[in-house]
Amino acid sequence: MQIMADFSRGLLSVLKVTVSSMLYRYPYRTSAEGLHSDWGNIGKDIESVIGRLEVAAHDE
Repeated sequence: MQIMADFSRGLLSVLKVTVSSMLYRYPYRTSAEGLHSDWGNIGKDIESVIGRLEVAAHDE
């Protein structure tokens, strides 16, 4: 049940970010642009970790 509570809080925080205006300033014009950039960075981090795990699994 804790997973669902954490998921719900995370979802609400995303909605709060998209609603607030001018949360991100330079270099982003809107909070949506900033959020898009953040998710892109998160995606790159996840790909990097998956790549490292695959290499580690292959070496074993």
